[in-house]
Amino acid sequence: MEAGTLHTDGNEIAGVLQEVFVAEVTAAGRVCQSCHEDNPIGAHRLYHGAGLVLRCPSCGDLAAVIAVRPDRNVISLHGTWSLARSK
Repeated sequence: MEAGTLHTDGNEIAGVLQEVFVAEVTAAGRVCQSCHEDNPIGAHRLYHGAGLVLRCPSCGDLAAVIAVRPDRNVISLHGTWSLARSK
């Protein structure tokens, strides 16, 4: 299997992130803790496995891990996420 077929992009995770943040966040910015690149969440690579793993599109470092459980979502965020405030 080629590496390009192992992931989709961060836009696929929009529904789950909206449940967690109660807002549309795929356009929000994130500064990677490793390479310091600023990319929108929707540009990040999403991997499926024992949960949802979001990785930096520039260096591949971990951006978020989300476990969707029957009674809650468990999320671990990495780097600096910038969410716009509601007006």
